[in-house]
Amino acid sequence: MLAASHRTAKERVGEDAEQVKGGDEKVSLHAPSLLSVISATLTVGKQSSPGVTALMTATGEHEAAGEATAGDINRLLVRLTRFLLRHSAEGAFELRDTVRQVADACGAKADVLAIAEGAVLTVRHRDHAPYAVTVRVSPELARLDLVSEGKFLVRRVLTGDLGARAADRALVALDRRRGPYPAWLRALGVVLFAVGFAPSVQATWTEIGYSAALGAVMAVVFLAAERASVLRILLPIAGPIAVGLVAFGLLHADRQPGGPMILMVPALFVLIPGDYLCAATAEIAVGQLTPGAVRLAQAAFTLVEIAAGILIAAEVSGAGTASLFEATVPRGLPYWLIVISWVPFVLGMTLTFSARVRDMPWILALTYLAWGVQLGVTKWVGPDAGTFIAAGLLAAAAGFLELSPERPPRIVLILGGFFALTVGSLALRGLTTLDGGHPIQGFSDLRDAITQTAALTLGLVVGAVPVQAAAVRRRARRTPTAG
Repeated sequence: MLAASHRTAKERVGEDAEQVKGGDEKVSLHAPSLLSVISATLTVGKQSSPGVTALMTATGEHEAAGEATAGDINRLLVRLTRFLLRHSAEGAFELRDTVRQVADACGAKADVLAIAEGAVLTVRHRDHAPYAVTVRVSPELARLDLVSEGKFLVRRVLTGDLGARAADRALVALDRRRGPYPAWLRALGVVLFAVGFAPSVQATWTEIGYSAALGAVMAVVFLAAERASVLRILLPIAGPIAVGLVAFGLLHADRQPGGPMILMVPALFVLIPGDYLCAATAEIAVGQLTPGAVRLAQAAFTLVEIAAGILIAAEVSGAGTASLFEATVPRGLPYWLIVISWVPFVLGMTLTFSARVRDMPWILALTYLAWGVQLGVTKWVGPDAGTFIAAGLLAAAAGFLELSPERPPRIVLILGGFFALTVGSLALRGLTTLDGGHPIQGFSDLRDAITQTAALTLGLVVGAVPVQAAAVRRRARRTPTAG
């Protein structure tokens, strides 16, 4: 993920970097553009040994017999790498292994060197020259339905149900597939996402009311950014400015006893990159230093953008940065309402990020698992231990469920619980209250954000490792050794 704005990216680019027409293949490269932490671009460059051009346009007895040529395999692996990289905003942990497995199934050998926004794919064939390609794409979190469908497609390739040509065509169809929900329903999803998260921030009716109103403002800006490339780039700062102006200027959030930041956080949660911060630290923890470091820097910069937008809104509205304080407010909601609030939260997440409706029960179950364990253990021993244990159980449960070929991939299963445990809002509140002249509260929030990020990351790693090791052994027993 290059910025939180890329959650909204719906740019249909790269569906057909290679287009076949009249038996001769034409390679059309998308015009390159500057890649930075706020860009949303995709370019594909190819470099290969002499003779690869012939492979990519090969015809003859293999094609006449319907067999996959080296060019067919190359096209599939390039498209698959691009597809997986585009949907790797929560970490590219399995990109390399997935591409390798598909290459093995097609009779080739592949390796991938990935960074946060690009990858170098190398393919080796038994009887042909090696092939290398550079893929550059902005990771995003906009289409969870495609993430699920991608898992099922890869499985069909690995089981032999799809050859290289058919799989490539299926990937093209996935890239071209329209989102499952209309714009108005996704706007409702953004509002539900905010309202459902509100009771976990401050359990009051005031919090829910502000979250509904400011969530509607965020929904308008969020969906407008999908249609205007300039606004999409500026979304991490434009969204907080719009929400802040309404909160300060019209709703007078600075006059509420708990402070304005508590009231704005649920509406801004769709932009806050707490999950990306944790994914980046997890990548670093497992040795993927380059993508982890890049993703960490990008997430931190996005937090700074959001905080800057809030500060600008406070000053323009006349409330001033001194109004950015926090205070504890007594709970005003019945406990049962706090419990069921995760239902609209998960429904809103499903609509906002275009997850499949059939995946929602699994997401909801794991969200309650993470929230319940964290709540119980925190009361028993403390917040850091509660976050660590909840994250470990969440990762283990998602990894176990993912083993079923009918269930969605781990990133889809885990995302609701990940959001429930994420600490990005703490970091944002720390930055804004610090600038508002409240250093004790600000540094306290930043300290809690750092320690809980570490606890969440380590819990996810500890919970995932045993299940993944078991899955690797299971695949090794089922896959015959190549001769």
